Amino acid sequence: MKTLARLGISAMLALCVAAGTAHPAPPADQPQGPAGELYLPEVQNNTVAVIDTATNTVKQRIPTGPATKPGVLAATPDGKKVYVDNFGFTPPSVTIIDRPSNTTRSIPVESPPLGIFASNDGKEIFVPEVGFVIEVLDVATDTIVRRFRFPDLATGRFPDIPAGAIQGPDGLLYVGFMNSGMIEAIDPSTGVVARPPLIVGGIGTFWYTFSRDGTKLYVNSINTISVIDLRNWRVTKLIHTSADGNYYPGNPGAFVSTLTPDGSKLYVTVFGGKDVMIIDTAKDEVIGRIPTTGASTAVMFSEDGTRGYISDVGPSTNAYPGPLLDPLLFGNLVTMGVGLTPGQVIVFDPRTDHIVGDPIPTKVGPGVPLWLPLLN
Repeated sequence: MKTLARLGISAMLALCVAAGTAHPAPPADQPQGPAGELYLPEVQNNTVAVIDTATNTVKQRIPTGPATKPGVLAATPDGKKVYVDNFGFTPPSVTIIDRPSNTTRSIPVESPPLGIFASNDGKEIFVPEVGFVIEVLDVATDTIVRRFRFPDLATGRFPDIPAGAIQGPDGLLYVGFMNSGMIEAIDPSTGVVARPPLIVGGIGTFWYTFSRDGTKLYVNSINTISVIDLRNWRVTKLIHTSADGNYYPGNPGAFVSTLTPDGSKLYVTVFGGKDVMIIDTAKDEVIGRIPTTGASTAVMFSEDGTRGYISDVGPSTNAYPGPLLDPLLFGNLVTMGVGLTPGQVIVFDPRTDHIVGDPIPTKVGPGVPLWLPLLN
């Protein structure tokens, strides 16, 4: 997930904005949070909820269009535009939210997106898609400027569905694959393979996170977290999702991972389980878990690191335990949503990992949110 440091907006700016903006007081049993907004896609409601994180209340819902199924978000460095990955098939699209007005418009893409990720400089958006392609969107013009297809014999690109496309600290674009359980790195300008495909130890490499110092890559898959030494391009450790740290066929799948702003801890959500894993990035060991009512989709942090937000799909997902039903749950979440009930956002303090106040109710299918400082 992109950190808010990549947005290029400092915590001091957020505090200055908050000082000049009036906010309603939170309820007596809901502690005050940092000034900002959590943009949360609600897959089955075809909306993006805007949550005031000072009061932990939903202030607005932005429609993304019928059957769009919004799931993942990315933003420009100034925080004025939010890009929404729509899982809907008819037709496949990316919705762009103009944040000052919270109005929307959509641009077509070739096939249903599987994620949406901003470049390091924030000038481009990478959109991996079901149709064996990554489309590159220029944020200045909001047009597709390049496409990388898989396979491509001329550039050596691997034949599989690209499920993730995240730029690393070295500038390369790291591409995870849906079916093979591999990850490779390509030049984001030419598409030429710079790091060959590497087996990570699981399948469905949809999300991954770089350590703060840029030496390690944590890759989520079904059903483990792989630690990759970037310098030597090899897997050095597998962190399993089971309660005792061992591998079992019934382990839940690691879904989305997010670093704390200081880089000391990595939080990993799981599909087919009911908690969030906490990994110490110095030791690469699980040091705790935060309970949820059902499958969790993501963890996001405020820029100052005082609050964490867990998007929890709710107890109706407990009918999908373990890795075998993980793809079925994901498929149901982004298509018909049969039997799913409203979810919630769990607020916690990353310093103690204790839950703070009451959960924030959401519509059905909370996806991968994005915390943003207030605009001027």
